[in-house]
Amino acid sequence: MARAIAAGRPDLAVTASGGTSPALSVVIVAVAGTASVERTMRHLRAQTARRTMEVVVVASEAGVVDAEALGAGEFAAFRVVAVGPITARGAAAAAGMLAATAPVVGLIEDHSFPEPEWAAALLAAHAGAWSGVGPSVENGNPRLAMSWVNFILTYGIFSGDPPAGERDLLPWHNSAYKRAALAPFADRLGALLEWEGHLQDALRANGHRLYLEPRARTHHLNVSGVSSTFALHAYRARIMGAQRAEREGWPMWRRVLQASAFPLFPLLQLRYLSANLRAIAIPRPLAGRVRAGLWSALCVMAFAEAWGLVAGAGDATVQMEDFELHRERHLSRADVP
Repeated sequence: MARAIAAGRPDLAVTASGGTSPALSVVIVAVAGTASVERTMRHLRAQTARRTMEVVVVASEAGVVDAEALGAGEFAAFRVVAVGPITARGAAAAAGMLAATAPVVGLIEDHSFPEPEWAAALLAAHAGAWSGVGPSVENGNPRLAMSWVNFILTYGIFSGDPPAGERDLLPWHNSAYKRAALAPFADRLGALLEWEGHLQDALRANGHRLYLEPRARTHHLNVSGVSSTFALHAYRARIMGAQRAEREGWPMWRRVLQASAFPLFPLLQLRYLSANLRAIAIPRPLAGRVRAGLWSALCVMAFAEAWGLVAGAGDATVQMEDFELHRERHLSRADVP
């Protein structure tokens, strides 16, 4: 049985199983304590490499996590990092990553369910020179059209049978990084993880390389409610528009000019997505509804991105936190266990 050990810090509770030094730390944010991570933890306990893993559970307080119920003794180490009320996933994940002790630190969401070889495949790839390694991603709730719409727009480029190799982008919230590569960003890691593409861009700017390892596979539970789908991508697109305008340093006249072309945005996005759509095995009975939902979502995104170009991100980043921290609120009734 796992035993609790004093860690010398009031915000850190550690449970260890007495195994060997971990090769991989896996960080998971448990916004609602034990119940919110039970399903993902079952998949972590099924990992072939579990005896080389340290699991770091980030929670509001140590007492809301039942280490024994989550199978702490199955791993090389298990620790709970208490951070107070969790309102920002990036900051919570950063606290877990900074508390991790293994040379490779991976992220997994409470609505992502890795296959048994996921950890072993990430570790094998990290034996190379890569500073970040990401998995392939499959749809974890494939019965509903809106789930497919969200999956295509977020993880579609990593699904099916993608080739292994160097990438500029890896799946957010589900990839693993060398801890040494993250060290220079420790003081702003939380902010970089709020939009994880920024972390990956910063790593590449520092000369690091990223790799997609399709043998590491996870199944992602997507937003499947209709209204939630459109809200999610409206917030996401507004952020994208605001970031683009800021990155390019555009004056207001240029922002307005760029925004005025928003009717073309869905066509440009479809051109980008077309190759991925051919590779994704959408169930035939859902194909028509998926296409309609995808086109509708792209139209919403076009307007929202134009708004972001002109008016900035507003509170879109704050609003998006609810989709990550409380996924169950944004599932169709058919997807709720």
